[in-house]
Amino acid sequence: MKKNTPYIITLSRLAILLLCSSLLVGCTGALPNAYSKAREKTQKILAHNGFKGKVQVKLIKKVFLDSDGIYVDYTYSEDTYDNQTISLDSQITFNLDWTVNGEEYKTPGLYSQTYLQQKSVKKEEQKLFKELKKQSLGLDIEDFSFRDNTLIDQEAGNRRKHLAEENRKNGKNDFYGYYQIPYQTIIDEHLVTMRIEVGDTENTSKKDLEEAVTKLDASKFPDGEYEFYFFTTDKENSAYYDNSGYIGYTFNIQDGKVVQDEDD
Repeated sequence: MKKNTPYIITLSRLAILLLCSSLLVGCTGALPNAYSKAREKTQKILAHNGFKGKVQVKLIKKVFLDSDGIYVDYTYSEDTYDNQTISLDSQITFNLDWTVNGEEYKTPGLYSQTYLQQKSVKKEEQKLFKELKKQSLGLDIEDFSFRDNTLIDQEAGNRRKHLAEENRKNGKNDFYGYYQIPYQTIIDEHLVTMRIEVGDTENTSKKDLEEAVTKLDASKFPDGEYEFYFFTTDKENSAYYDNSGYIGYTFNIQDGKVVQDEDD
């Protein structure tokens, strides 16, 4: 028996070491039935909160440090009225007993911006992008897109919320009513900023953006706020350079004419 004592002590120390390691770094592995349970629980919670689409679990991670829990990365998807499948990546955290704190507030991430994924909106983006490429602005136009601005404009956010509520009343429930917002309504309610991305940043300055606005034939574009922008690492452009390397110039179009932003 005495000869086995060191061996027993070694095994005990190894067990303690493994336990401490698992407590410190958590557990990223999970059995197949855990994935199935996470999907079922997540889908049930989302459906109760108005999201009737599908859930696919990508990763489960258990952590036993400051906040014990089961962290779940998942993809939520819905088939929409315009025959698309729109997917959103999101996360949810369960307690170790598979309950969720604040269950009634759990939603897929960025669902309220899905209206920008409509085919009709994407079609308008492409149309306006082609129009920009036709014009002689002295810039290399790389992209044109509608950008949700409700995070910085509370009134626009309230208008979007009201539109979603009206959609739900009328049976338009895609992404809790936030998807099926008509293109013209998006423009009329000022829910977006029209962003124009510029390339050839080594040879572009903010002055070039300002001059491009004076050359723009605005009669081809809808009313609203626009922004030329590009990224740069040219620190010599210090008057316009910030830590993110972002340079932009905003202006408005109203009734087919450019209206300069007073802040620029």
